[in-house]
Amino acid sequence: MSTTRNRLETVSARHDRLERVAVELSGNPVDCPLAGLRPLPAPARRKWLHELSSEELEYLAAYHRGCYFEKMAAMFR
Repeated sequence: MSTTRNRLETVSARHDRLERVAVELSGNPVDCPLAGLRPLPAPARRKWLHELSSEELEYLAAYHRGCYFEKMAAMFR
């Protein structure tokens, strides 16, 4: 049971982290899969994110990390 609980807490923590990073960055590139999420009110964002499967959440988190690192690298060129 504790393994299931830890996994659920991890998924919940990932939802929360993705919500924070989805809205804290400046700009909203139209090609970003989170572009439509950013203008939504906080309750709607939370609802949408918490309906994602683990696979969808992992994809969005990986996409966001890649985009973030590309932008950071471009700043130092």
